[in-house]
This record gives sequence, C-alpha cells and structure tokens, in this order.
Amino acid sequence: MDTPPPKVSRALTAAVVIMGVLIVLGTAGLIGVIVHRAMSPGHRKPALATQDLSLSVSQGEAPRFVLAGGGRIVAEAVRPDGSVSVQINGPQGDRIVIWNPETNQVVAQFVLAP
Repeated sequence: MDTPPPKVSRALTAAVVIMGVLIVLGTAGLIGVIVHRAMSPGHRKPALATQDLSLSVSQGEAPRFVLAGGGRIVAEAVRPDGSVSVQINGPQGDRIVIWNPETNQVVAQFVLAP
C-alpha cells in the first residue's frame, strides 16, 4: 500500500524559497564586503609598538615611531600641521599621542580616562 505524501501548504513552500534566496543574497553580500575590505588600500593591520618614544633620525632615514613599555596602535590620523595623532592601547590604558615625524618628537600626550 502506497500512502500519498502529506499536502504541504503553499505558504510554507513560499517561505522556504524566500528564506533560501535571502541566505544566498546575505552570503554573497558578506563575501563582497570581505573582499572589498581586503582590497581597500586604507585597510591595515594594527602595528605593535615597543622600545623608546623618540629616536634620533639620521639624514636620509625615515622617522620611526616607537613606543616605550609596549602597546598596540589602534588608530592614527594625520593632522593639518603635518603631525600624526596616534591612539595607543597599552597596559596602562588608552592614550593619544601627537607625534611630529619631521622632528621625530612627541609633541603631546593625552590619557583617556576609563
């Protein structure tokens, strides 16, 4: 004896098809965002900093920003005057350092209170 398959409502079939389409579109969008961020020229991994805050720069050598006590550079931004503001997440907490690459000197430091 063959029993006929149970009847499936059209609403349930439509819901399953719509959810399948949404899953495919969401996956394609997520892959697109990942590829776009990976190919973007502004996307960089955070730099790790160690050693001393200011180093002397020899003629023709590029200045280097190095941080005493360790820490992780979270964000950086170039200011209109040519200096660079750097947000650092370190063992002592977060702080913002204003660094002048021309003189390789730290101009100011701001501690961010929790």
